[in-house]
Amino acid sequence: MNWNHLLFCGLLFFNSLLSMAQATLHGRIIDASNKEPLAYATLSINKLGIGTASNGDGDWTLQIPASAANETVSVAFMGYTSKTINVAELSGNAIIQLQPKSYQMAEVVVTQKDFCKEFLRKAWDAIPQNYPTRPTLCEGFYRETERLKDSTFLYFNEAVLDVYKNSYKNSINFGQIRVEKSRKNVFPGIDSINDVWFYGGPHFPNDLDIVFSRWDFIKPSEYANWKIELVGSLRDSVSNIYVLSFKNKKLPNSSYQGKMYIDRDNYAFVGFDFWRAGFSNLNGGQMPDMNYVPGMTSIKIGYTEQNGTYNLGYINYKSNGFNTASKKRIFKDVEYVTTSIQTKDVSPIPFSQQFDSHDILSIEAQPYDSSYWKDYNILEQSKLMSNQAALSYQKDEALKQLTKTYNKVLTEQEKVLLFLKRFTFDGGIAYLPIRYHGGAHDLTWGGNPWGTQQVKTTAFGISTMDGIRFELNKKWMLTGTVSTALYGVEQLQMDLGAAYRVSLAPSGRWMFMDLGLAASSVTSRLTLATLSNAGGNLTLDGKTFDSENLELKAGKSGLGLKPSIGFSVRMGKQYELFTDASWFQPMLFKKEYLQLKEADGFFLSRQSVKTDWNNPTLQLKVDGQEVHTPRFEVQPWNVRIGIRSGF
Repeated sequence: MNWNHLLFCGLLFFNSLLSMAQATLHGRIIDASNKEPLAYATLSINKLGIGTASNGDGDWTLQIPASAANETVSVAFMGYTSKTINVAELSGNAIIQLQPKSYQMAEVVVTQKDFCKEFLRKAWDAIPQNYPTRPTLCEGFYRETERLKDSTFLYFNEAVLDVYKNSYKNSINFGQIRVEKSRKNVFPGIDSINDVWFYGGPHFPNDLDIVFSRWDFIKPSEYANWKIELVGSLRDSVSNIYVLSFKNKKLPNSSYQGKMYIDRDNYAFVGFDFWRAGFSNLNGGQMPDMNYVPGMTSIKIGYTEQNGTYNLGYINYKSNGFNTASKKRIFKDVEYVTTSIQTKDVSPIPFSQQFDSHDILSIEAQPYDSSYWKDYNILEQSKLMSNQAALSYQKDEALKQLTKTYNKVLTEQEKVLLFLKRFTFDGGIAYLPIRYHGGAHDLTWGGNPWGTQQVKTTAFGISTMDGIRFELNKKWMLTGTVSTALYGVEQLQMDLGAAYRVSLAPSGRWMFMDLGLAASSVTSRLTLATLSNAGGNLTLDGKTFDSENLELKAGKSGLGLKPSIGFSVRMGKQYELFTDASWFQPMLFKKEYLQLKEADGFFLSRQSVKTDWNNPTLQLKVDGQEVHTPRFEVQPWNVRIGIRSGF
């Protein structure tokens, strides 16, 4: 083939691109020396902010607009020299070969003692120069799979995600996730093999972005807990990447170790590779189960550079564990690749559209369709998974079984889990001010003089508080609380109502304002004195008191409405701190009374009688002055503070 023919073919390809609104490029990325496929090499058209990555077989697909025909594609992979290729050269099934960088062992002799930590601190300080300091909104493709071995998949979940990051410049950053489109395919027999559920995985693009989330082993304040060494460098004519190993020094985290890759010249973190045995924060949202024994978890993370700024490029997460019930070892893989990056006119994801950290992806299955993602850049399926899906869906009975069991019909376990995750529980303290105006009480009731009782003026208010909330959706919830006094006074508050939630910090940590209205009851009683019932034959209001000791109490109760306003901040995936204030407006059954009750005997059979303060058979003097109004004062306002947690 001569050059004129090559030029003619190139022009034909170029013209075909111009004639289409969108074109699909595909090919394979391999090692130039041994021809082995390179998994998770990234491809990007930086000018357009779009890209993808190769799968485990080295295969890739990239959809581009017709306007990109004259652009160039950057291809990069950790440990290999990057390459820039014209789009017009990527016709057919393009094979891209990357040349390995030379690897040189670290020269320990000339390395000063604290070089690694000093170098790592410089990389930490350079984060605002190397990563976005303004909000970014990335589109990415997410896939999680579960398998028995490489050739037997149990299910796969796939989703197109919107990944919002507010900034990399702060030591604590905040991200948001929205699921644009998703599907789930379950192969027959999974329920008999494994019952360990995985939730919150779509948050991996923020949680496992080590630089964005500021994991401990890159924090200067945590260096003392890690053994950090320079183990080598990756070099070519353009760049020099230092390879630093890290390992946790303390049990039970001593199996937590890995490598980080940092550019020597600009101190940018360009990749991470780490692993740990057993359950840890590396296990993401996998739910511990008595029938599941965790094994090894490993994670590979790579960043892509665009005009001097680095963004998350891909995540490859692998874990495994042994299911003792089915006697099977289960392998769990999560793959993510960033397919587009938007830096201008970026807005936070509305709270009502955000994927929560305890949500489960793709509960409702979609029938398998190879064209389902035709409008999106995706990570190609591996050949093994594609072959298994094709074989399963060629069989009418298999497709019928999948659709019957999983297409819009939830399993019982999924129904229970979805129901339970709507509940959150409150625990904390409440302050409802109570005051009793004391003095020398001279009491005559029903013609019986009780003498003078000295009562102190006393103030109370601290109560325990327990609550439960049920989320109807992200904005509306049902609420219920119970509060009881901690000391000095008998007090019981019970509320049942609803609340409306408003997001206050759309681009940062989840902060909320809750506006609530509840039906509420408040009952408060204070023991004024213990009186003697000589002979045990007192009769009041037709009731005979046999106990030798009687308790005199002042009480106040009411049923009404309680509007409230509260503020909360999400501190972790499953808990938040909150505070709120409310105002009790009594409406029904408002009552203020004195109570005489037996102090001895079985509590269910103790006689009791109540009377209003203005009862003509009651004569009460306090400090010599006759009293006909309540001495018991309960403020209508109430404040609370506590922790809210959920499943």
